Amino acid sequence: MEEARDGDTPDRRYDTDKKFCSILFDVMAEKGVKDVVCSPGSRNAPLLIAAASRDELKKHVVIDERSAAFMALGMAVVSRRPVALVCTSGTALLNYGPAIAEAFYQSVPLVVISADRPEQWIDQDDSQTLRQFEAFSNYVKRSYQLPAFGNDDKELQWYANRIVNDAMIEATSRRRGPVHINIQLGEPLSRKVNRGSDQPRVIDFIGGDSIGNKEIVRELATKIAASKVLLVAGFLPPDSRLHKSVGEICALPNVVAMTETLSNLHLGNDATSIDSVLTAYSADRLDSEVPDLVISLGGSLVSRKLKEYLRRNANQCEHWALGWNHTTSDCFMSLTKRIEVDPARLLHQLAAALRRQPILTTVCDFASIWRRLRAEAVRAKSAFVEAAPWSDLKAFDIIFRKLPQDVNLFLSNGTAVRYAQILGERMPHASYCNRGVSGIDGSVSTAIGGAKAYKGRTVVITGDMSMAYDLNALALPDMPGGLVIIVVDNGGGGIFRFIPTTSSLEERERYFCAPPKLPLGQLAPAYGFDYAEASDEEHLSGLLHEIFTMPRDSKPCILRITTDGELSATLLRTYMTIHP
Repeated sequence: MEEARDGDTPDRRYDTDKKFCSILFDVMAEKGVKDVVCSPGSRNAPLLIAAASRDELKKHVVIDERSAAFMALGMAVVSRRPVALVCTSGTALLNYGPAIAEAFYQSVPLVVISADRPEQWIDQDDSQTLRQFEAFSNYVKRSYQLPAFGNDDKELQWYANRIVNDAMIEATSRRRGPVHINIQLGEPLSRKVNRGSDQPRVIDFIGGDSIGNKEIVRELATKIAASKVLLVAGFLPPDSRLHKSVGEICALPNVVAMTETLSNLHLGNDATSIDSVLTAYSADRLDSEVPDLVISLGGSLVSRKLKEYLRRNANQCEHWALGWNHTTSDCFMSLTKRIEVDPARLLHQLAAALRRQPILTTVCDFASIWRRLRAEAVRAKSAFVEAAPWSDLKAFDIIFRKLPQDVNLFLSNGTAVRYAQILGERMPHASYCNRGVSGIDGSVSTAIGGAKAYKGRTVVITGDMSMAYDLNALALPDMPGGLVIIVVDNGGGGIFRFIPTTSSLEERERYFCAPPKLPLGQLAPAYGFDYAEASDEEHLSGLLHEIFTMPRDSKPCILRITTDGELSATLLRTYMTIHP
């Protein structure tokens, strides 16, 4: 980095070499901060250098932090704009306390920025160190922390940008209020570099009230009409209104849908088989059809391939996230709009607006191109599965072909939910999985709870390790009739034979796959379950036909399917690499 000499008058050509500080002030300025109240110090030198180099920010230097905070409060109350506060490390921050508490209960958007020592020096008898992070957790809307390391790491710079955007959204949206950003800074503190010219990424926030504004809806629709659009849906509850409005948007010639099994959006073959499409072609081929705009709804995605694809092309597309969220979720690293609205209502309004304006001709073939890519990939998948020997892949294929479409399906995490992504084209009535935090515990208990709330049949598909985690589920009271528990027993945690992190480790089988002892044959009758086993295609097909044609109020049953774990992982790995 090129250093600059200090002078009495700040030279606007130069900036601090701490990029997190530069990102912080650039985003704040773009998000409406015009005034910064600063207090002198040494640890906050990079913050003061960054503030001084930005003419668009008006700086107010106040020695006493207690007075500084109240002055910022008064400015924010009258101007109705967010005001930033900057202090050094140690007790300087605590002097902000009374004003921050007042701002919290008055709903005033103060952006509190404190310099801090690096984490390793906290509680080490170093001067001016105390536990600063979350010091005001009871009196700010949210606390944030930026680390002292990673100044030149692009991913951490993206993280800093997201953090500051989220802080500004939090301070200025819904019930407004103060936020606290604690930034750890290591030596040297006064180094300067040439100031960059890059514009910061700013994430816009559109609240629920805004979709009543026809002008905002028209602006969003105009952007869609001029873009190649990819609609992505993660896990969602079944919702007929959302299903209808998503269908309206996806009928446009420039809109492609990639919906996961757990999205519960039944849009037909033109929206499913995400992983099959993204593994069937080279990166160059896929990147030639990258969207201009990604619209996402629902929870976290199962598909690692889709996340990798969109992150790889983050600099080429915008991302709008629709729906209620507790934070700024930027999974694809390209978020530009956080639209906190009812997705069903907004998509319906957008579809109506788009019917009144033409779609740009240069984007009109986007859907048809992806339709051809998908059809070719699905044909390749069908041929691969047809030729596969007895394995997890073959077993799941048979299950999904035999699964009645009026069932509620619960999937465990691990490979079960991933096979559903590949093979679940015939979607059941509804699909569920504990994808909020993606743990393997409690999957069967969750399904039993769900079965008690559904009049039809419930089916749960779980691996042997997930089943071992949740054996207590078999002892739950008032077991619902017609419940079907399918346990795919491939000799332990099959996911560990598949994922690159653990697949080649010599410790894999003992310490990761850890084949459990599952006495299901003894436990099933003891708890009032019917029990059956299958270890080949013909036997499995017959048992599934028998089970799914039984009355819905029949005894619950457990079906254990045994496969070769090593062969199954090899087949899945082969399938998930590029194939013609």
